[in-house]
Amino acid sequence: MLGLHPVATSLVKLVPAHHFYQRLLQRVDFSFVRSLVAPFYSTIGRPSLDPVVFVKLLVVQHLENITSDRKLVELASLHVGIRAFLGYDLAHPLPRHSTISRTRQRLPASVFEACFTYVVGLCVAQGLVSGHTQVVDSAYLKANASMSRLQPKFAIGAAESAPAAEQVSSPRLTASAARLQQVQRVHTVIRQAAPRKKGLLLSNLTHYSPADPEARIAYKRGKPRQLAYRASVSVDAARHVITHVQADLADGRDSRCLLALVDATQQRLRRWGLLLQNVVADAGYSSGENYAQLESRGLVGFIPPHGKYKEQRPGFTYDALQDSYFCSQGKRLAFDRLVVDRQGNAKNRYLAKAADCRRCPVSEACKGKTPQEKRLHDTVYKAYYERMLTRLASRLGKRLMRLRAATVEPVLGSLITYYGLRHLSKKRQTGAAKVLYIAAMAYNLKKYLRATLQQPARLALALPLPGYLYWCLVPFATATPIMSINHSEKQLHHIVAISTVFTLFQFYNPILIYFQEKFWRTIKRDVLPSNGITIWSDTTTNKNVAANQGVLLL
Repeated sequence: MLGLHPVATSLVKLVPAHHFYQRLLQRVDFSFVRSLVAPFYSTIGRPSLDPVVFVKLLVVQHLENITSDRKLVELASLHVGIRAFLGYDLAHPLPRHSTISRTRQRLPASVFEACFTYVVGLCVAQGLVSGHTQVVDSAYLKANASMSRLQPKFAIGAAESAPAAEQVSSPRLTASAARLQQVQRVHTVIRQAAPRKKGLLLSNLTHYSPADPEARIAYKRGKPRQLAYRASVSVDAARHVITHVQADLADGRDSRCLLALVDATQQRLRRWGLLLQNVVADAGYSSGENYAQLESRGLVGFIPPHGKYKEQRPGFTYDALQDSYFCSQGKRLAFDRLVVDRQGNAKNRYLAKAADCRRCPVSEACKGKTPQEKRLHDTVYKAYYERMLTRLASRLGKRLMRLRAATVEPVLGSLITYYGLRHLSKKRQTGAAKVLYIAAMAYNLKKYLRATLQQPARLALALPLPGYLYWCLVPFATATPIMSINHSEKQLHHIVAISTVFTLFQFYNPILIYFQEKFWRTIKRDVLPSNGITIWSDTTTNKNVAANQGVLLL
């Protein structure tokens, strides 16, 4: 049965009005949670934990950088501000940590995603999201499992000899013999390169974690191997608001997660009429297939190609009209056929004539001793790669690549360092997704609260354009008013927002404040009425009137 906790506490009087949780309580109505969780509760039985209190506790957990439910309840019990935020008096016992854990397990991940989407909608309504450019990146999050307790996977035929408990729970060995031999060769090369290095070389193909079978062995250069999940995020470039977050398995390349991430972000932005146009990511998301899929969706990608792509081949020139290569001796390598390599990548094969190679003076140095003719292999997505390189070399491409490092990487660093994502205490991919949704929700709530507190008072002036008045108002306009000047003859609309000397020094020089106030009193009393100028406050009614008369209220 859906529980309801009455928010009636006298602790609000003890908490300062400027306290963070008090400001959050005043500006965000968390009652939206009830309609989201109502389908998952029965109409009879004992009342449950109030879902509003549950979501508030989870938000506090990430805002306070806590990863344990026990520590969360302990902190909330001692913190008067958090108790007032939850609606609990000092005499009211808080929910037990086990109740929070069970509630998190029973609610599906879609509820947590809906809570995150609601907060994104608040940021959109506040003007913090443009939707035009999204920056994508990912990071590994340590799973709640140990590398020292990995178990080998059993082959399908050998699973019958395993214990009964392991037969039920352990994943099966599905990799082919050739793939396993390739893994063994890689491990042998590593052992030969570092014979004194301690530790076991394990693979996701051959081993799994009994504690969390969906956790994967992840490796990043310069860091030890660990069991982890991949946290993929999409961040809006305007004000660094997280527009999408998802938990992926950590055993594949980042490029495999790009399309799902972009589609989910685009679908969420369409709810508020925002159109996604640019997708910015690092080289880990590059692949010819991703380039082609982005263009088919009408999106412009700015993703540097991976190092394996060869833009130019020394000694050979590509002719796009004939779809052929020409060597340094002037011989043509025509398109032969489409081939598939061992990794399953489709490539175009270009082949020279054997007769041309036999008469060539540099034949042996060019093609080697065994082949009879020179062969070149090129990706079938070569045209997409070329267009991507052209965009990256443009001024916009260079600016967006600089923007990427200053947008999504600080967001990921903040989530991991300050929002309780140092490691994941919840298991399975679903549990990791729930944690990520609430962490991103807490991050966006902080952005939203800061924007509502820093929003200045706004004013719109609708006036004709006498020259002396225009140049008189511009030097003395503060940063908060927005002036829309309507020229009666040319019907031009000018938007002027200028920070002046008064704004820069008004906190340091009382004389400047005096002259600024005197100037505005004179303007409002004498100059504005005589020139047909109207002053509108920033209200919904005045916005509609201003829109009809060509005046822009921002």
